[in-house]
Amino acid sequence: MLLSNLPKVISVKKTYYFNKNKYFSAITSNSKFTNNKTLFVYDKNKSVKKIYLDEAVKNKTPAIISNKYINNLKIPQFVVSNINFETYTLLNKLYNNLPFKTLAVTGTNGKTSVVWYISKILNSLKYNNTTVGTLGHFKNGKKINDINLTTPAYEELFKYGSSNKREKNIYIFEASSHALEQNRLRNYPINIAAITNISKDHLDYHKTFSNYKKSKIKLFTNHLENNGFAIINSRLKISSELEKKLIKKNVQLKYFGNKSFKFLKIRDVLYLNINDKKYKLENLKLKTNIEFENLECAIACCLALNISQNKIVKVLSKVTNPTGRLETIEYKKKNSKIIIDYAHTPDALKKILIAYKINKIKPSILFGCGGDRDKSKRKSMALIANKYAGKIYITDDNPRNENPSKIRKNILKYCSRAIEVSDRRKAIKVAIKELKMNEILIVAGKGHEKFQVLKNKTIKFDDFTIVKQLLN
Repeated sequence: MLLSNLPKVISVKKTYYFNKNKYFSAITSNSKFTNNKTLFVYDKNKSVKKIYLDEAVKNKTPAIISNKYINNLKIPQFVVSNINFETYTLLNKLYNNLPFKTLAVTGTNGKTSVVWYISKILNSLKYNNTTVGTLGHFKNGKKINDINLTTPAYEELFKYGSSNKREKNIYIFEASSHALEQNRLRNYPINIAAITNISKDHLDYHKTFSNYKKSKIKLFTNHLENNGFAIINSRLKISSELEKKLIKKNVQLKYFGNKSFKFLKIRDVLYLNINDKKYKLENLKLKTNIEFENLECAIACCLALNISQNKIVKVLSKVTNPTGRLETIEYKKKNSKIIIDYAHTPDALKKILIAYKINKIKPSILFGCGGDRDKSKRKSMALIANKYAGKIYITDDNPRNENPSKIRKNILKYCSRAIEVSDRRKAIKVAIKELKMNEILIVAGKGHEKFQVLKNKTIKFDDFTIVKQLLN
């Protein structure tokens, strides 16, 4: 679209410095994504720092759409009254092939796995799908690019969800508590909303657990369309008040994890019970209760997409875990296993330790806690490790701008029997060396991450690669 066509699409109050017609194909409110074909959207109500405006100019954005004239910025400016409405109007013009169905998944743990499992099922059944989340932007299971936020900015949601041609594309994305609290989703149409679980996390941002829970519930109360589907883990205590609100919106509630919809083992044989029909499952690659719970959620989402349960069950053997989620490395020399996982919350740590307790033998655990983040979970994670783990190794996660030694001491205060090894690579080496026959070691906290953040440095670091190197 040409800049000269902007006033034909949106209601422009006044134009400044427009002296050269240029072409653009996208808009963004994130200055990092600006370039010579992407306009920058500036909202005066969001206290955008000057450095972001400078970055947009440096990246050669053709123009700025704003609800306020910006002094001393001599590039084309299109000033509008209602920035949200005009942004929405323009996005619908730029991206007119919106998804056939849009599905958003929230929860403290499991969002990434659920989105991945849904995509795996859809790929096996030949449904076009796009996913966006922690692992990046994927099209039919093929990675397109990384993204810098679990839930991208509003304009990026439109961009990633749109198609170049008319096709029945299913769009699945992770909805983080930050994005929901910041209203990053705005009025993006969501047909199916799912929640995996809720436990304490991100209290550095939300301040209280109550605020954190409220942000998660906003996906259903503020964003899920009327006549949509709410996919809810029956293990959660969802208030009757929320149920009433959803029923008023004509939302269909689907619960998983209850008697009529869950995985169960009978004499070591795995079954899936859906709507009182029992399916015997063979060759399923997923083995733990953590995976089964996430898979229940994914199946419920696929049922809400009007896919028959018989078709879904037939392809479950093709479902695998995403990178850095319960990723298993066999240590053949000691007939042992090393599990790489992203578990970085108390609830996730507890679940993985319980899942890998085999024949009363507790797994060993290696973990740390991130700096400049929720400090309250350090005590909880230490106490959980102390109770549910065999050997414990405390090391650095992403210390960021905090003193790494202080973070470790915060954890060790409640887990005195742990071994402290500050350097994460050395810690992994020690843990592997001390691993005995038939034991399990869990390397937790970083999962898919390929880096470690130390003050203003981001260094290459990949738990999976390091484990593989140390075993060779």
